[in-house]
Amino acid sequence: MNYLPILRRCHKGGLVLDNGAPAREQIHSLADLYRQDPAGVGGMLIQIADLKDLVDCERHLGGLGRAKLVRDEIVGELLDDVGRAEIHFDHRENHQALMQTRDLAHQALDIADVASQHADELEASTALARQAREERRKTPRLVFVTHLW
Repeated sequence: MNYLPILRRCHKGGLVLDNGAPAREQIHSLADLYRQDPAGVGGMLIQIADLKDLVDCERHLGGLGRAKLVRDEIVGELLDDVGRAEIHFDHRENHQALMQTRDLAHQALDIADVASQHADELEASTALARQAREERRKTPRLVFVTHLW
């Protein structure tokens, strides 16, 4: 499983970090889990939603209360059931862990390179636009004066 965001260009030439792949995978797993136990999964989701309101109320009390801890426990249980959004490196097999780590590092470097290139492009286009604005400001304007006699 790869949980790094995917770097892509959007329709207006900007860059987008798409972090939807792991969410899609977890939603698919959640749907499968719901099919197996609709009452149990549905009940957990309702509890999470209900506890959100209580967490919001407790926030106004300066963090007093346990609703956030209880909600986080339920969310953790549900994540355990659908597959956590974590990357576990197999510490028993050093070679495998090394390969996983290197693969992630290469992907992260690729994202950083593309993002850096895009930042350079944006910087250049911003400088050109700024220069054009300054030139327009410097250009004297013709003033037509008409005299009525």
